[in-house]
Amino acid sequence: MSEYAMELKNISKSYKDGSGTNLILDDISLKIRKKEFVAVVGPSGSGKSTLLGISGMLLSKDKGDIIIDDINMSNKKQKEWTRIRREHVGFIFQNHQLLPYLTAEEQLKLMANMDSSKTKLDKDKVVNEFLKELGIDDCRKKYPKQMSGGQKQRVAIARAFMNQPDIILADEPTASLDGARGRQIAEMIKEQVKKKNTAAIMVTHDERILDLVDSIYRLENGKLIKKN
Repeated sequence: MSEYAMELKNISKSYKDGSGTNLILDDISLKIRKKEFVAVVGPSGSGKSTLLGISGMLLSKDKGDIIIDDINMSNKKQKEWTRIRREHVGFIFQNHQLLPYLTAEEQLKLMANMDSSKTKLDKDKVVNEFLKELGIDDCRKKYPKQMSGGQKQRVAIARAFMNQPDIILADEPTASLDGARGRQIAEMIKEQVKKKNTAAIMVTHDERILDLVDSIYRLENGKLIKKN
């Protein structure tokens, strides 16, 4: 079994720009170890969200390989990607993207029920553990409109980690929060990465939380360069 949660090999992506072509990602490679928390920084429009979308198989690449838990996605048909995403990838978005008609507990149970290998008792236990671990047990019966921004992001974190994915992909998870709450969210992601033996890539503009990550990469002019 590989020591890496995810490997990106020679990923390239370009878009048509009028009569020309705009190269967004230029032969990018990246290896992320289990329990590693990685930040990707760079100017707006540099392709950070595109890189994250390709990593999570939400966007197509022009060339290259994505390997998650020793599975090369290039060898899989697109109809298999949905199952692989569900079992191996967790997403945390800038604006949480919780379902407005479900309570916090129901959001987590919806994810837990996608794992057919666990009993209902085991699923309920995991849901309860996450609600308590992330300090949102008092939000159990609340709908998103009844929660603060920080509470909604905590639910989003719990949802992302619910089925023990190999990799977490977080797109500006602190952008809509103030400094203190944003740092708290980043600390929670880091804590869960270490505790659950997973890994995370976080795209961010928030330099106040970069001391929490293990590695920092800068994406600019299509190239990904390690900063530390």
